Amino acid sequence: MARLSGLQKDVLALYRSILREAVRKDRKALPSSTPPPSSSSNNNVEINNRSISHPPFGQLLSISSSTAYARDQFRKEALVVRRSDFKRVEYKIRKGKKQLELLKMPGVDLVGGASGR
Repeated sequence: MARLSGLQKDVLALYRSILREAVRKDRKALPSSTPPPSSSSNNNVEINNRSISHPPFGQLLSISSSTAYARDQFRKEALVVRRSDFKRVEYKIRKGKKQLELLKMPGVDLVGGASGR
């Protein structure tokens, strides 16, 4: 496999960061809208001798989740930009970093889709 350029590494790092934050927001928002998982399910993670319950990852990828929205938006933006257009790729990376900072703000619950408020 060919080595990745610095710009490709930046794009992949941004993509991973956005997905991580979207999953974090979805996990924070999902438990309030779904019943807690039963004790027989495998959704418990043990960290430092504490059992933490979380929803299955498949639930986080539903159509209305932040994760799905972030993934779809990233791919939609990627289709518009040619790989050889470095200026536009750099612009999109800067724009994505700004959106990531907004997503990290504590007041943001979910991204994309219509809000029920």
